[in-house]
Amino acid sequence: MQGGELYIYNLADDEASLDTLTIQAGRFQYRGEAKEVTPYMLVFSNGMEQVIFASPGADLIYEASANDLKNYRVEGSDENKLMNKFRQDTYSQNPSMMTGTARTYILENPDSPVAIYLLDKYFVQNENASNIETAELLQIIKDKQPHSHYLLDLESKISIAEKGQVGKILSDVVLTKEDKTTVKLWEQTEDFNLIVFWAEWLPNGYDVLWNLRQNSSKYKETDSLRIVAISLDIQPYRWENAIRPDTVNGIEHYCDGLAFESKALRELGVDAAPLYYLVDKNHQILERGTDIQAIDNLLERYLKKDD
Repeated sequence: MQGGELYIYNLADDEASLDTLTIQAGRFQYRGEAKEVTPYMLVFSNGMEQVIFASPGADLIYEASANDLKNYRVEGSDENKLMNKFRQDTYSQNPSMMTGTARTYILENPDSPVAIYLLDKYFVQNENASNIETAELLQIIKDKQPHSHYLLDLESKISIAEKGQVGKILSDVVLTKEDKTTVKLWEQTEDFNLIVFWAEWLPNGYDVLWNLRQNSSKYKETDSLRIVAISLDIQPYRWENAIRPDTVNGIEHYCDGLAFESKALRELGVDAAPLYYLVDKNHQILERGTDIQAIDNLLERYLKKDD
């Protein structure tokens, strides 16, 4: 990758801002201060994210090939060495096997910030993970790292995620429209409200839009369904270009340009994308998921009930 841009942010600070990195002649540099071992996330234009652990006073070297970004290496600290090994061990594993390997790494390295990262990625963000096991692993790490800011941030993240669980009442938040004016989410409501979180930079970003457009067209004669698309884009012009065909199809589009730093997203319990909620007229979450293709059957089932 000889040129282009990517982004970087502090994964352990929910108030951190995104910084832009410019790649020139296949290289980039980033300098910052770290008071403790801190995970940073590199974000590529295709949505791929890669974790790098920064250490106080350490110089890190990052190497990756554009045609195999998954197999990157970071040299310069014990934490990155451990993550390099984890990536090697899981390179050909399926998701279930990766979760098992992550569990082993956590139990063997509970005093490492890497254990916190693996807990977050493979348990907290995993809808199929056992809440009991997640809590047990969290406590094991907490016993070894009681003062870790990263761990405290993860506990806060877990608390935020609980706001978006099925059965919870979805908060009323301020959303930003394309013309920069703001509205409250629940200024209007229908029997069923499909709230979808997506981004143009996601690998399946346009698949999400296509799905919403198809369902908007299918149910346009139905007053029972409202479709709201909330974008995590940080480049407004790309978002605006992507949604331009939707000016007349009834989909509500919002974006404040803050991605995961958005206060609204934290209040809505959003910690991943794409993500959808199906919410009833009382603002209770009926369904949630990350498989956008599942929306078709979901709407058919609920709207048929409504009929």
